[in-house]
Amino acid sequence: MKTATQIEAAKEMMTDVFSRIGKQYGYENVSADFVAFKQFKVQWQRSYNWIAFRISDYMVDAPENIMEDLAESIFAKIAGKQGLYSDGMRGWVLDDDFSIRKRPTFIRRGRYLSDNPQGEHKNLNDAIDRLVSKGLLKKDHNIRAVWNSDVRSDMAATYSVLMRTIMVTTALDEPDAPDDVIDYVIYHQYLRIQEGARTFGTEEEPSTRLDDTKFEGYREAERALDMLCLAL
Repeated sequence: MKTATQIEAAKEMMTDVFSRIGKQYGYENVSADFVAFKQFKVQWQRSYNWIAFRISDYMVDAPENIMEDLAESIFAKIAGKQGLYSDGMRGWVLDDDFSIRKRPTFIRRGRYLSDNPQGEHKNLNDAIDRLVSKGLLKKDHNIRAVWNSDVRSDMAATYSVLMRTIMVTTALDEPDAPDDVIDYVIYHQYLRIQEGARTFGTEEEPSTRLDDTKFEGYREAERALDMLCLAL
């Protein structure tokens, strides 16, 4: 965890970087602050020659060259260009080390998320182990599945590409919920994470056509989800 002094130094570096690149785009007054967003994102407000940024504090330990890549892509986007992320920026946030370092904070900020894979009846780590044993996940998958107790949604699970985290509804934490259904839900979202990572920060949109057919019994799992009024 960064100390207050280290965070202040990171903020000064970030502000210097954004000010320097902002001048290239005609902004004379540029400010930037780290904000404890749950998701990785950047917000801004601007006028004719000033702009103020609110940047995810997941970037607080970014080296200067990565911060420069981020600033360049954002200013390009504001100017109406594509604003694609550089290979360096993509590599930094998609690296396993990034998700491993940031994931505990991400889970802690999730109001309905539990850090414990053991639910009342089901253990999500067991589901991941079963997927590994079937060859559907690699042993070094760096995927974390957690319970989401917000049952107001009809989603069986959601996911975060950068945090490589799958949030499974506790509606599936029931003694009569088939293991295959939970396994399928995690596998489906894993495929979404892989596809999202492949296209993150590029001009290509993630494909919505996933190869679920590698999961034996996927049709039965989908029918079971329909019976539970849950969607993927």
